[in-house]
Amino acid sequence: MKKIILFTLIAFLISSCLPQGVQVPQSPYLSTLERKAGLIAYIGVDGNIYVADQGGGNSAQLTDDAVTSADQSGALNFYQLPTWSQDGNQLAFVGTNGTNTNATAKLFVANINEGKTDEIYSSETEHPFYLYWSPDDANVGFLSTSVTQQTLILQSAPAAGGGERTIIDTGSPYYWSWAPDGRTLITHVGGGANAPEHVAFIQLTDSEIIEDGLDTVPASFQAPAWSPDGSHIVLTRLNNDKKELILTDGSGTYQKTLGSFDLNTAFGWSNDNKKVAYIEGTQDIGGGIFGDLKVVNIETTEEITAGENVIAFFWSPNGEKLAYFEPFFIPDEADPTTQTLFLKLNMYDGKTGESRELFNYQPTEQFTNILLYFDQYQKSNTIWSPDNNNMVLSFLDPDGNPGIAIVAASGQLEPRFLAQGYLAFWSWK
Repeated sequence: MKKIILFTLIAFLISSCLPQGVQVPQSPYLSTLERKAGLIAYIGVDGNIYVADQGGGNSAQLTDDAVTSADQSGALNFYQLPTWSQDGNQLAFVGTNGTNTNATAKLFVANINEGKTDEIYSSETEHPFYLYWSPDDANVGFLSTSVTQQTLILQSAPAAGGGERTIIDTGSPYYWSWAPDGRTLITHVGGGANAPEHVAFIQLTDSEIIEDGLDTVPASFQAPAWSPDGSHIVLTRLNNDKKELILTDGSGTYQKTLGSFDLNTAFGWSNDNKKVAYIEGTQDIGGGIFGDLKVVNIETTEEITAGENVIAFFWSPNGEKLAYFEPFFIPDEADPTTQTLFLKLNMYDGKTGESRELFNYQPTEQFTNILLYFDQYQKSNTIWSPDNNNMVLSFLDPDGNPGIAIVAASGQLEPRFLAQGYLAFWSWK
């Protein structure tokens, strides 16, 4: 055992001295010996929900009845959207059972410590497609379709089960951010001819739901962002036809302009409440945001450009690093008119002010869909380990097989295969 530990320590020392762009294979013992941080939830290739630590230990299969290929009757049963509670002890996910024309959607919450799973919501007409826990872990907020399919429904269901769901609001499209108190939301709703675009606060009291609209005319963006400590909010506004990224206090009162943009933007807070990263959209890609990645200090409004041609980013838990993705396409050898999407994973280090490329890979379709709305998803899901050392990514191998990989944030170790699967997220704690 002493030889194994010594070998692993030597590997760490060597990797810390490597020049940028050089990666060494991971020791086969590293996954066993390294300190574990949190848990990873993922959708397996069989369509079931699994949980494991980054070394593959502490594993649990939460479901076992997925049917991903329709039988003769056309029946399917599949699971989606694994979403961790803030305390890292509960995992919400959606199960859909039925056929393409007649299906029932159910919302489940698994208590990892107790080893039990409860159904907290079910509907044949309203199907959840996005989950976002309240900060106090008491409720699971979710967006669902409506019977008419003409609008979206924002709802909330008690995580403990047995309670009534609450219909909070409707609109399409719909984006929101929880305040740390778990009783207040700031929302960005609408934008079509039949749904005027607006930004508003929603207060959830014991007896009623109170909506209070802001006078701010929003510029082109998706999800608003409440600071982790609840003292500030980042929004956008139109100011004499100029599109601005603005900082407000917790009541929505304007404080200062953080930046400007010409097309659209998406943004997110660092967890230390000191910085905001945003993409200055430069090109319409038919969905999502694409452009230069900026990081701005909210006190000094000092701004740096961390990357170019970026479509999404995720802050590390300590707010010191920023993982971001650049898309590129590779033509098919047999048919050059067909191109395959690949991602370049990069890392910006706030301490050094430098960015480095980690590696390139082909993402799964499920992860690609997340990136288009990353500014909303980064509030509810993370790819980062709680100790800031690793990330979990969902990829396709050269043969098209989906897998889950552990990636060292240092960029000096090769990615490590964890399991076969389509989509994975790390717990917050």
